[in-house]
Amino acid sequence: MKYDLGPSFRCSLLILASTLVCCSSEKFILKSEPLAADVFVVDQTTHEKKEVGKTPIDMPLADLRKAMGPKFSSGEFLTLSVEKAGFLPETLSIPVSQFGTSVTKIEVKMKNGTVKKESRTAKEVLQSLFVAQKFAVQQQYERAQIEIDKALAVFPDLSEALAMKGAIYYAQKNYGESLKWYEEALRADPQSEEAIKMVSKVRGIQGLPAASGTLTQGTTEESKK
Repeated sequence: MKYDLGPSFRCSLLILASTLVCCSSEKFILKSEPLAADVFVVDQTTHEKKEVGKTPIDMPLADLRKAMGPKFSSGEFLTLSVEKAGFLPETLSIPVSQFGTSVTKIEVKMKNGTVKKESRTAKEVLQSLFVAQKFAVQQQYERAQIEIDKALAVFPDLSEALAMKGAIYYAQKNYGESLKWYEEALRADPQSEEAIKMVSKVRGIQGLPAASGTLTQGTTEESKK
């Protein structure tokens, strides 16, 4: 089954509801529509939030780092939450590598509404996958798997989470488990380009014939050998 967790989920997995423009000075600019939205930096592990200010924000990156403190500015990603009463919150996850000798400019258009239970659940799932990605990059694979399992407990057929488990096992050269989870991802979403590519690649590494047609339980059993 292919889940639709909303447009903010899909775009946030890469870089996220924002536009980055590089210039010659080191600044951080965040604008929102409407104005005067509260901006928080979010700890990816504890979900603790610390207020940065209200939009529009235009400050040197050094001042932003100082306002965040070392606890919130460490890690592979910087997670920001833009919030305003009567509007749906927007969560932005920006690779720390974007912060260099450039202007980071983000423009956010907020939508009217309030957060429903389903939206909160989707946000929690997204957060678990972000944390899992962070741990995987740091080669903390067991902790990454724990976070992915949190997402799968809510959406057991979420192709992106299943494929992420496959990717972690692949990084560990556990090709049997990797193939198992990539095949599960492909069952959940037969159009998943990553799952299609990686199933073929891992089967090639294992010397298995290419999968043909719809995956069956037998293919999964074969991948466990």
